[in-house]
Amino acid sequence: MEKIKIALIGVGSIGKTYAKMIDGDRNSSLTLAAVCCRSLQSKQWAKENLSNEAVIFDNAKAMYEEAWRFDAVLIATPHRTHPQLAVQAFEHGKHVFCDKPSGVSLLQCRAMNEAAAAAEKKFAMMFHQRLYRKYNRIKTMIGSGELGKISRVLLENSRFFRTVRYHQSADWRSCWSGEGGGGLINQGQHILDIWQWLFGMPVAVYAEIPFGKYNDFLVDDEATVLMEYPDKMTAAFILTTGEGTWTEKLEIVGTRGKLLLEDDTLHFWKYNEDTREYGKRASCNAREELGEEYGIEEFGGQEEPYPQMFENFAAAVFTDEPLTACGEEGIRALEIANAAYLSAWLGKKVTLPVDAEAYELELEKRVREEEKLRKEPHGEGGGNE
Repeated sequence: MEKIKIALIGVGSIGKTYAKMIDGDRNSSLTLAAVCCRSLQSKQWAKENLSNEAVIFDNAKAMYEEAWRFDAVLIATPHRTHPQLAVQAFEHGKHVFCDKPSGVSLLQCRAMNEAAAAAEKKFAMMFHQRLYRKYNRIKTMIGSGELGKISRVLLENSRFFRTVRYHQSADWRSCWSGEGGGGLINQGQHILDIWQWLFGMPVAVYAEIPFGKYNDFLVDDEATVLMEYPDKMTAAFILTTGEGTWTEKLEIVGTRGKLLLEDDTLHFWKYNEDTREYGKRASCNAREELGEEYGIEEFGGQEEPYPQMFENFAAAVFTDEPLTACGEEGIRALEIANAAYLSAWLGKKVTLPVDAEAYELELEKRVREEEKLRKEPHGEGGGNE
């Protein structure tokens, strides 16, 4: 069986998960040919937990000196390093599979997409939630017109509660200088990707972000983002990592029905006619003559589809099968997050496409402010001290 020989860069939490998954699956279309990690702890973990087939390297430079060992690179490092590592891989003629997000800012990630196009190699992003059955069911219902014209969307997510221990688990986490933000740039990237996958990109956003609402840092642990669409669809996106109760809700209102996804349970109401037509012909003042059918579907019990994402990547390399999430699309979720941060910083609505240069300047201001507070003897913020 022909396999894609892949090199993993980064052996943190998710990197370990990917490494064991690929190395331990003999039926996979991938084989773990190399691992690149800097710390002694990570190297020791790799020696103790991975097969001898995976050669361990101290850094990317050393790894590429033996580039013949692998066909592709899997990037699982801190966010800010993704663009540079992807560009480096493309320049060496390697296919790239990158963990989310693409990076921390649009300006940095444009080079990533340009390098992918120039190299003519496969570029995938780990947006595995596109394979969740519940989201595929919703996408089908929207695409088929079952809901009519979508008029309003509300998403609320408090699923990813994070403690101080989590925020301090690495020096790059939960800060502008390392992670490039908080919830929106981390946990929010999966959710924002599904959002744009279902509804497309907004033309403008307005965000209210109480930075450091639950934690002693300067990045976001809660965000409320209002999104504007050209067809007058109204949309609200709420993400928090500071609430104890798990809430995962998506409500979609259309002219022929409504969906309510609560965790893995999908409720739907379908009307017997489009409400726009009903409103014109009804002989009553309200909905008395509007027929409605209720249904419910359960989508529990699905394991995280990482293996399917890896198999799709291999198929794309071998047979040119379309990627589930091509890397060039990763910039979309990032752009919504960048637009939200910029809106909150400036206190006004921001139109898309985002001015990448303006965003970079504002981001650097926050990095300098964070650094200044860290140096002060009794300064607050920074979250990683």
